[in-house]
Amino acid sequence: MINLEWLRTFSAIYECNSITEASKKLHMTQPGVSKHLTALEGHIGKKLFERTTRKLAPTEYGKFLYAQINNPLQQLEKVEYYSGQRAKKSRSAITIGCTTDFFNTELIDKIYSFEMYIVTCFGSEKELIEALETDKIQLLVGIKKHGVYEHQFKYLKSETLELISSTDIAIPATIKKNTKECIGWLQRQTWFTYDNDQADLKKFWEINFDTNPKIIPRYILPSYKAIIEVLKNNSGCSIVPKHLCTEELKDNLIQVPIVLDKTVEQELFYSYKLKNRNLQEIDQFVNEMKNHTKPEND
Repeated sequence: MINLEWLRTFSAIYECNSITEASKKLHMTQPGVSKHLTALEGHIGKKLFERTTRKLAPTEYGKFLYAQINNPLQQLEKVEYYSGQRAKKSRSAITIGCTTDFFNTELIDKIYSFEMYIVTCFGSEKELIEALETDKIQLLVGIKKHGVYEHQFKYLKSETLELISSTDIAIPATIKKNTKECIGWLQRQTWFTYDNDQADLKKFWEINFDTNPKIIPRYILPSYKAIIEVLKNNSGCSIVPKHLCTEELKDNLIQVPIVLDKTVEQELFYSYKLKNRNLQEIDQFVNEMKNHTKPEND
């Protein structure tokens, strides 16, 4: 799981073009900054900067990573600011885990008004489940129910899954009336999925076609929003939560290639360990979420 402080350090180096200047900005030692950068590069398996005679120049992947994290980091700084402004000794504290998709759509405009201290950890669902099991976090927010460990679950919400594709794909008219032809056509497309388990794709396929998909995804990305962004400029298909792609569909940046008869939904949950079921912090966070959540209209 990526340490948030590594991303903060990377962002500072990117903006300063220098480890020395980044260390001053972060009030850290230069070896500390270098250690964070090395740890991040080792975690993602990519080089993020090239050294020149006078400064550090970001690699192409470094530029891509900065574009992905810059806005979420700014929003987290806003969370920290509001938390500091209203800090009280009586506030409880909790460490939560969630995906960047859930944070950006469900939490970003809410949690800085919660009357508690909140540490947020990002990662894939698999990484977050492991973090919960090893007590790195106390509460997992907005993930699908799993059977990896004996965690406890509390229902949070349901979301509708949507079949989407890039707009460059031509849709044969005949596949809308012939299920077998429809399945064959879909299986020949380039697929982007959320994780190796393909749970979303399998559920969508089973409900609509009463069978398992014979698909080997070409690309696996740890974010639905990243998949949607990629499909705006690259050919392929995916299954994503409908509410995450509403604007892109409205603006014709992506398309629904085939409108199928059956609606497919997945449920999201809070997850915590049995030993933490009576923690006041968990109840408080869940209640704060209820108080700051407006009913959704589909």
